[in-house]
Amino acid sequence: MLAYAQGDATAFEQLYSRHERAVYRFLLRSVKIPAVAEDLLQDVFVGVIGAAGRYVPQAQFTTWLYRVARNRLIDHWRAHEPEVVRGLESDDEEGFDPIEGLAAQENSQPENIAMDRARARDFVCAVQDLPAAQREAFLLHAEAGLTLEQIGEIAGCERETVKSRYRYACAKLRERLKAWQEL
Repeated sequence: MLAYAQGDATAFEQLYSRHERAVYRFLLRSVKIPAVAEDLLQDVFVGVIGAAGRYVPQAQFTTWLYRVARNRLIDHWRAHEPEVVRGLESDDEEGFDPIEGLAAQENSQPENIAMDRARARDFVCAVQDLPAAQREAFLLHAEAGLTLEQIGEIAGCERETVKSRYRYACAKLRERLKAWQEL
């Protein structure tokens, strides 16, 4: 980011290619609508461009970037009533497949492939059904690989609060997916 702030355009390309997919997944799993997630992703990186001259490395770049992404989400949620956003949610919206990229082994039998897809779909739905604060903590840790301290910096709360949110999210996911563990 410092190199980009000094005019190195290839540095921005590196930042974008390194973080674009993970930030997009975080946004998508938060808003659940691909077109909205894409718009928010563009807003995030426009924000990165706009902040380049003011960027001061007080934390890891990833922490700062996810704070920008979280702020864009909060702006989005403020602008839209939750009922309107929920009414727009659909797994089929613009061809959205929540398990895209989860390829089965080539030698898998059709019934195993179907089971893997069903398990993945249930997991994605379980994550989407988590309360927003728990989902955010879970996704920032699982998707972005951020530490509890980094998530606390992003969310503006203490590490112990993040730890509780993450622990509750994991417990709810385990409980919801318990049936799959018995298979």
